[in-house]
Amino acid sequence: MYNQSDRTHKASDQPNIAGALRQFAEMEVLKEVAESAKIRSQMLRNKLLLDQPHQLTVHELIKITKVSGNRCIVDGVLMDLNCVASVCLEDLDHADRVALTDRALDITANAAQLGALALDVKATKRVTERMRHETVRRATYVMAELAIFVHDVEQKFQAIPVLTVASDALQAMPMPGLM
Repeated sequence: MYNQSDRTHKASDQPNIAGALRQFAEMEVLKEVAESAKIRSQMLRNKLLLDQPHQLTVHELIKITKVSGNRCIVDGVLMDLNCVASVCLEDLDHADRVALTDRALDITANAAQLGALALDVKATKRVTERMRHETVRRATYVMAELAIFVHDVEQKFQAIPVLTVASDALQAMPMPGLM
């Protein structure tokens, strides 16, 4: 009864994709996503289940990601390839709409939530699927926001090269009386 099935094999070979498929199905209204992506609703549901013979194609993945704005499956693919989470280029283009201090506070708040989740795991000595999804969701969000933060800092300082050179020179030059 509990033999090695395709589902177990797929989930053990690609655990991040398996979790991301479940997370996507839980977070989205699949009927709306399917209609927007021009995929039959039942077919999309089947493709998000590991034990079904139908599998999500790259083109379908792109469609459902674009219409939903949910990149968790893409991030799952990247994590199974030992890569970091994705960052939307649109987010980089609009990075200047959020002040650096606000972005830093948001990153800090989400990192604190990750700490709280870690404390829950330590206290209960187990990880539920909900906790795992929440941890992965927050961690990928923090990584993406950190990438945007770094990009924004680089853009701001490259926009004023004189200040960058001046601050580099001041840091590199010996200061009389401080040596």
